[in-house]
Amino acid sequence: MATIFTYNQNQAIKAGQSSFINETGAYTGKILLAKWTTSQGGAKALELSFETDDGMKADYLSIYYTKRDGSNLPNGENMIQAIMGCTGVKELTIARYKDSDIAPELTDKRIGLFLQKVLRTKQDGSDTHAFQILCPFSAGSRKTLAEHLENKPAERIDWLVANTKDKDDRNRQPPQQTGYADYNQVYGQAVSAPPQGQEFSDDDIPW
Repeated sequence: MATIFTYNQNQAIKAGQSSFINETGAYTGKILLAKWTTSQGGAKALELSFETDDGMKADYLSIYYTKRDGSNLPNGENMIQAIMGCTGVKELTIARYKDSDIAPELTDKRIGLFLQKVLRTKQDGSDTHAFQILCPFSAGSRKTLAEHLENKPAERIDWLVANTKDKDDRNRQPPQQTGYADYNQVYGQAVSAPPQGQEFSDDDIPW
C-alpha cells in the first residue's frame, strides 16, 4: 500500500490555530504587498503585508519615514534601505493597485523579518497588540545586511531571538485607535496578485 501521509507532530499541532503571527520572533517568508500610506496627521509610511514560509501572516507593518511636518525620520529611512538591501531592490517606485499606491518592486520578494510584539491600549481601554520590524535579514543566510557586507557570521538575529521580549506600551499612550484594532477583518482577504516591478531575481541575492 502506498503511504499518503506520514505523521508530523509540528504540523498536527498547528491545526485550528490562528494563521496570524502572534509572537515576537524571527520569520522568513515573502512580502505580499508594500503600500505607501499617509496618516491622518500627514506622516508618511511604507506599510508591509508579510507571509511566512509556513503561511503565517502579518499586516500593517508600518515604517514611518517622514514626520507630520514632512521632515525625515532617519530610523525609518534606514529600515527601508535595509529592506531594499536584503531583497536586492535598487529603487522603489509608486504604482496604483486597486485603491492603494504600492511599491511594486517589493511584491513577492523573499525576506526575513525580526518582529517584536507591541502591547497597546485601545480607545475603549481594552488591550490589543501590533508588530513592529526590528531588523530585516536574508531569508537564505539569516545574515543582516551589515553582517553580509562585513563578511561576518549570522549572529544578530539569534541574539535578538534570545534577548528580545514583547514591548509593553499599554497605559503609556493616550487612549486612541491604533489602526490595528480591526486587523482580523483584513487578514485573509483574497486579493489578486499585485503588479511587480521590473527588478532583480532572487539569483541577485546569493547570500
